[in-house]
This record gives sequence, C-alpha cells and structure tokens, in this order.
Amino acid sequence: MSSEAVTELNSSSTVTQLRPALVRFFRRRCQSLAEAEDLAHEVIVRALQHAHWTSDEQAKNYIFRAAINLWRDRMRRNAVRGNAEVDWDDDSTLAVTEGTTLDRVLLSEEELYRVHAALLELGERTRDVFVLHRLEHLKYTEIAGMLGVSVSAVEKHMSKALAHLARRIDDHEFV
Repeated sequence: MSSEAVTELNSSSTVTQLRPALVRFFRRRCQSLAEAEDLAHEVIVRALQHAHWTSDEQAKNYIFRAAINLWRDRMRRNAVRGNAEVDWDDDSTLAVTEGTTLDRVLLSEEELYRVHAALLELGERTRDVFVLHRLEHLKYTEIAGMLGVSVSAVEKHMSKALAHLARRIDDHEFV
C-alpha cells in the first residue's frame, strides 16, 4: 500500500471519528438534530474531497475550520435573505415554562440579548476563541491549533473577550 493511500485511509478514519463532535458543534447552533447532521455531513464531504493532510491533527484543524466557515456562510446567507426558520414544539415549551414566572423569563431574555449584543461587538477572531472555549469546551491548545495561532494569542483573545463582556454586562455571572 502506498504512503498516499495510507494517508487517505487515516484521513477517512479521522473524519469518521470527528463526526459526533461535528454534529454536537452544529446541534448547539441549529433548530434540529436533522439539520445538524446535514451540516456535519456537508463538512465531511468537503473534507474528504480535500483529504491531503500530513497528520490527523492537520485534518482535525481543517475539518473544524470548515465547520466554522460553513456556519458563518450560512448565517450570512440567512441575514441577506432575511431567512428566519422557527420550529415550535409546544411540549418542550410547556416543560420549560412550568414554574417559571413571566418576570424571570423577561429578565432572562433581556440578559441573553445583552450577552449576544456584547459578543457581536467583539472582533471575529476574539469571538471565535470565546465561543470555542466557553461553548464548545475546547482547550486553548486545541483552539490555537484550529485557528493557526499560538496559545498565548488564544489567552489574549480570551482575556479581551472576558474584559469586554464584563464591561458590557452588569451581571458578571454570565461571563
């Protein structure tokens, strides 16, 4: 078996192993599991078409960068088209709102809006670092490899994001 075939075989197994993480990545952002699986599939297809990596780490970095870019492209496309899809599930809504006062719901929505607005004020790289660390629970070293920057740069972006959010949000519990 040639070394090129071994590299491609390893790339295929790496892509297959990363599929559950890709689905989780998109599931945190999507309305449905089916949509998250479709997006993960699209990233996998793209990755396998460009499977010329020298290491599994390089493949992982490429795949997650492709996932981030696919999600950004989708959000831009939806913003341009004014596309707003809403799936409403009465059962889950009732389960969440039982025992929750209207005041608490309104306060939570307001706080969430403030966090979202503050995140949008950050630079793209800083926001990516914050989201990957705080929401995706990636380590600084993983983020550094994924974004092609040093761990020190990731630390600086996190510090910048946390300082900005602390300034913009009165209640520091969200940070």
